[in-house]
Amino acid sequence: MINEKSCGAVVFTDKDGERLYLLERMRKGHTSICKGHVEAFETEHDTARREIFEETALKVEFVEGFRRTITYSPYDGCMKDVVFFLARAEGTDVRVQPEEVSEVLWLPFERAAAELTHDSDRQTLEAAEKFLNDPSAFRPMRRKKREMDPARALETLKAASSGVLSLLGQGGYPYGVPTSFVYYDGSIFFHGANAGHKLDAARRCDKASFCAVVRDDPVPEQYTTHYRSVIAFGRIREMTGESERRRAIELLAEKYFPGDSREHRDRYIDAEFDGMAMLELRIESLTGKENG
Repeated sequence: MINEKSCGAVVFTDKDGERLYLLERMRKGHTSICKGHVEAFETEHDTARREIFEETALKVEFVEGFRRTITYSPYDGCMKDVVFFLARAEGTDVRVQPEEVSEVLWLPFERAAAELTHDSDRQTLEAAEKFLNDPSAFRPMRRKKREMDPARALETLKAASSGVLSLLGQGGYPYGVPTSFVYYDGSIFFHGANAGHKLDAARRCDKASFCAVVRDDPVPEQYTTHYRSVIAFGRIREMTGESERRRAIELLAEKYFPGDSREHRDRYIDAEFDGMAMLELRIESLTGKENG
């Protein structure tokens, strides 16, 4: 029995807030995910990276935690393993290898799944989509001894006075904006003008992260810092209902001026209400880290 092995990757990128997958139309007539034979002394990642570059000229970054193997018999007397990883591309510009590839396609998930020739490739694509959409796919913290338990992480978030909201900005550049916020019932609420970069970015892509630091004390003689911080990941949306917007603004006001009278608070909210946008980040993952 002959044993063969190939490696490749489900390659994706985010463009204008939409996830696109890379497919290859091969000269042999089928449409597939990028893969190729393992060469001598290569690691699995080496092979996948090389094949992607040779066939598309794309540079990619592998996403940790995803590995899928399919096994089949390409001909009598041979069994073949194909190992797939998940990789993010820097952009969509490609240069195809004309000897093997006739065309490269960038498609959203449902269209990509319909284009693939083989069920095994389709199942691999489905597994990748599920992995990327699953909140449990968030990377675990590498330095476990610094990790807070969930309750302490939540209390740290509530105690912070401000943080940095990170969104997909114009031209695909990350956009991090310092902002005030309030936490309530699994969500983080932000306010802003009803026009501008922050609102445009939130409308462009609903994936966002938020980082808050409540302690940052350098210890020069030890070349370290005593710190406490949290990072939240989740989906962000513009709040459109009048009552939900009003409640979110009231929560913000109560956080930053808890001793204010109801009459004074309502007067300020009424004056700013029409020109104010409210955003809700529904938390999917919250982790805290501390030292000292």
